[in-house]
Amino acid sequence: MAKWLSWIRSNDKAIIEVLVEQAENLVKAISMLVELMIKYENVTEYLSKITDMEHKGDEFAHKLFSIIDQTFVTPIDREDISKLTSSLDQILDYTHGTADRFVLFKIEKPTLYMLELAKILLSSSQEVYQAILQISNLKRTNDLVEHCHRISAYEHQGDKVYRNAIAELFDTNSPIEIIKFKEIYETLEGALDRCADVADVIEDISLKYT
Repeated sequence: MAKWLSWIRSNDKAIIEVLVEQAENLVKAISMLVELMIKYENVTEYLSKITDMEHKGDEFAHKLFSIIDQTFVTPIDREDISKLTSSLDQILDYTHGTADRFVLFKIEKPTLYMLELAKILLSSSQEVYQAILQISNLKRTNDLVEHCHRISAYEHQGDKVYRNAIAELFDTNSPIEIIKFKEIYETLEGALDRCADVADVIEDISLKYT
């Protein structure tokens, strides 16, 4: 019995650790995206690095699902863990998708709106990371909720930037530019929406353990 309980606790720790690693990898990838937009040189090299991080993120997600399948008792509900890791993976997919579109669409230079959205996304992902760190201490649910509120605020801030970007974009006379830029804006907004999904899951978790 003692050995069995020890095994449960070790898996409990492993699940949280993988979530933290996944969130940490996400922040690194978005930081790389922001750096790419600021410098905007050697774009394909930056894309390659972000692609590697995206693959690493997939590995974290697969590893987590594998641990869950082998675990009888999980630290939080299986459904919540699944939603968390899937949303984190989707944020990373959108991040990679943004970098990929710079190369695919042969964008000469990111707009200020793109950079602003990326910076908001970075701030939001940092709150996501801090919230994931707090999950192991569910007695401090107020801290979790505070991180969730900040993520939500960043999502609303991003929506305003997105609307302004789209409004200004349609003032241009280039249909091709409209299509390319609009898709990049939508990809960045999609990443922010997935951050909000993470916040929703974490807030639900905090309510369950209050």
